Amino acid sequence: MSVNHEVKGSLARLLATENLIVEHKKVSTASFDVLNRVLVLPLWDKASPIVYDMLVGHEVGHALYTPADNWDFIGEIPKDYVNVIEDARIEKLMKRKYPGLAKSFYKGYNELNDDDFFSIKDEDLNTFSLIDRINLHFKIGAYARVPFKDEELQFVEMTETAETFEDVLEVCRKLVQYIKDKKMDSAEVPASETPQAGSGTAQGESEEQFPNDVDSDESGESSTESDESNFGEDSSSYGGTAGGASDEETSKTQRSFDEELKDLNGNVHFHETTYIEVPEIYIDKVVVDYKTLHNHINQAWTEEMSRRDPKYWDNVFTHADSEYKKYKASAQKEVNYLVKEFECKKSADSYARSSVARTGVLDTTKLHTYKYNEDLFRKVSVIPDGKNHGLIFVLDWSGSMSDYLLDTVKQLFNLVWFCKKVQIPFEVYAFTYDFPDRILDSELEETPEKYQRKHGMISIHKHFHLLNFFSSRSNSRDLETHLLNIWRIAHRHDRSSYSNYNIPMGLDLSGTPLDESIICLHKIIPQFKNQNKLQKVNVVILTDGEANGMAFDVNITRDPNNTYLGHNRCGPYTALRDRKTGHVYRNFDWSSTKNCMTTILLENLKHNFPEVNLIGFRILSGYEFNGFCRRNYIDNKIIEKWKKEKSVEFNDFGYDALYAVSATNLSKSSEFDVEDEASDAQIGKAFRKMLKNKGTNKKVLSSFASLVS
Repeated sequence: MSVNHEVKGSLARLLATENLIVEHKKVSTASFDVLNRVLVLPLWDKASPIVYDMLVGHEVGHALYTPADNWDFIGEIPKDYVNVIEDARIEKLMKRKYPGLAKSFYKGYNELNDDDFFSIKDEDLNTFSLIDRINLHFKIGAYARVPFKDEELQFVEMTETAETFEDVLEVCRKLVQYIKDKKMDSAEVPASETPQAGSGTAQGESEEQFPNDVDSDESGESSTESDESNFGEDSSSYGGTAGGASDEETSKTQRSFDEELKDLNGNVHFHETTYIEVPEIYIDKVVVDYKTLHNHINQAWTEEMSRRDPKYWDNVFTHADSEYKKYKASAQKEVNYLVKEFECKKSADSYARSSVARTGVLDTTKLHTYKYNEDLFRKVSVIPDGKNHGLIFVLDWSGSMSDYLLDTVKQLFNLVWFCKKVQIPFEVYAFTYDFPDRILDSELEETPEKYQRKHGMISIHKHFHLLNFFSSRSNSRDLETHLLNIWRIAHRHDRSSYSNYNIPMGLDLSGTPLDESIICLHKIIPQFKNQNKLQKVNVVILTDGEANGMAFDVNITRDPNNTYLGHNRCGPYTALRDRKTGHVYRNFDWSSTKNCMTTILLENLKHNFPEVNLIGFRILSGYEFNGFCRRNYIDNKIIEKWKKEKSVEFNDFGYDALYAVSATNLSKSSEFDVEDEASDAQIGKAFRKMLKNKGTNKKVLSSFASLVS
């Protein structure tokens, strides 16, 4: 029966009331690293849900209540004794903490007993050792009716009342002494009075023997690792015994149970997962602030101007600048529409949260109704204050964007103008591998570290930067200059443009470090939120495809004196975990967008900042959209909607909303353009085309306004 390990990992964290790291691995026993708070659970793929809940509850009980120190301090007490009594104690404490677990423990143990996990089928329980009968009593007692002599019931009662680990050790010491006393008593009985082999014992009593220093070879029992729990990296297994062990030192029922548990690990083809984490980013080494960036752009063009004929240079930006002015004028209609939608949604939300309160002042217009109306006071509508919004934009500045970079920039400008008009704080970043570090610091001799390098941390590319294109921190005049700068660069990248000026160093299109950008948002979001005293932050990512693959740092040892940090690629046997939230995510799968690293990093970002809206704009050609649907098994209804409307909204893939937008539709004008001498048919066709394009844009903008309002 398939078990959702992520859900069960969440169950373990909830039971532990802390953000444990829960790892599911193909191991025979569970273990808990008390220092790093990592609980390792076997896969138990064949376990039913009720059995899995029972096993998880048991292991969390050990994590919460069992000391993780090396067990050498227990001295001559057999470890199996401590295992059995400690199991009874921690399960009692877990059922007390979570009463609902009592049902899971009862049904889970009975289900496993039906499969004879304790090896007691057709056996006479009277012949079992006392520690085995105590084990059976506390795990399946009500079901098996385990027999005890009157003098043995004291150990059952002491086990029931044990509250601390010291109490457990005290019970074990008394149990050891009891068996030793029995051995001495039996040694004093004359041989003629000793029951013969095969004759049984009085009242079904088993022969309790506790020999001293008996080796495993002599007793016929080999020492095995038995319990499903192994706490502390250097601690011994609960069920193991140092050296040899006699029959009386071991719990055969528990060892049988532990051996059977190993068979629940049904995934024989399971490959060990490597867990990696999001690193600490040095954000000042990654982000190129808007002032630094635009000073660099202006300086680059000033230097180019000095090398060219002034007459030529006066006209070099003419075409790009005229296109910008034309677009800005035409875009105001869509911007105003977006503003209107935003204000309507915001007003509707405020109205929904409004309430009516009494003022305590009599309403004189109602005094004449005092005989049949008790409500004579004036009322006032109380509308709570709206939330302070802020937007962060992340723009794809990769080579694959060249065909529709200018069209994407147009959409970005619409959103920037919208933010400016409704006075929403915003920051716009573009990701790149192209910007040189030396531009930031002319004295820099080598690339600075951009993150805290450590074994098991995701590697950040040494040439990765976020270019702060625009910021609400700039005044209106500077913002207009910055918009024009980026327009010129995007216009120059456009293959159909007639521009003939150089693109400043560091602003060429490069790879797609989308995943690095998502990781950086862990730093950018709280910083942006605090600087602007925001209650709600919306993150908008505009991209055309998948991110570049990433690696993680790993310790590599060539010889005992030579260990260094190298890289391994993140692949299908790699999974992300977050110590802060306690989440452990599914293994990466590059063949599926739902399980790729980008989606999982977005989910992790959302877990860290649940109040943030994550909005994606994915620009696709028809061919690319079909491939996207095939990889992710998209329903045919969605494909039909795409064909009809050229845009689709998805509510998964890590985003609160992901808008798939047709690249060809994005570049189409929504203006009513016809020739002066156009026929009626041509005018009608142009009008229908304009309405269709406007309709597509308005649907996307309306949905976007709903999310950010």
